[in-house]
Amino acid sequence: MKRTFATLVLVCAGISAQARVLWDNNVVPVGYGTRAISPPGFPNIRVVDDIRVSSPGWLVDTVRIFVIEDAAWRSGPTIDVYLYNDDDGESDGVHVYVADLPFTKTAGASYFGRAGFTYNINVGGMNLAPGNYWIGMRNSGGSGSGTNYWMLSDAGPDGAGTSHGYFSLDGGNTWMPEGSGYHHAFRIEGEFVPEPATMPALGAGLAVLAARRRRR
Repeated sequence: MKRTFATLVLVCAGISAQARVLWDNNVVPVGYGTRAISPPGFPNIRVVDDIRVSSPGWLVDTVRIFVIEDAAWRSGPTIDVYLYNDDDGESDGVHVYVADLPFTKTAGASYFGRAGFTYNINVGGMNLAPGNYWIGMRNSGGSGSGTNYWMLSDAGPDGAGTSHGYFSLDGGNTWMPEGSGYHHAFRIEGEFVPEPATMPALGAGLAVLAARRRRR
């Protein structure tokens, strides 16, 4: 019984040990540009950057973005995370995912006289099939005066070969490109979707454990 349980734990550990950085646009900003992302000052703005989900797909646990905030801005406890399909190198405006999610803030460097924070967004296991997408964030329930701003990055190891970011001023109906080479500061963490070969191994481990219990 103990040996079987240990084997099962090792199988599960082999799957969970794959937790990693799935996409790295460099959460550390370059410090020379931003884009406002939230109301009340900008109720219809949307800001996105592209990602490429590799095979066999991703299970996203956390998204981290670097943001600066106006002094009187209040972000609230949740943030909208949304994904759009890719349409030949730009967003098609069709949501494939949107949710209001909890997040925490870690203080970072200040830019342009505004306090900087890493927003650590708890996505909680979003399953993404392989393909190209556009990801964006905004605090729809933000309050106070001013807004918050998604900082630009150097695109990190993953974003450099992708399209630059886009923004919309009409809620995502039409999109305009950011400046050439402009990317946004974010990182996506989680696990790869388990390969099909790992699932029978896990199932076999559970079956053996159940059989051992029945014989006791």
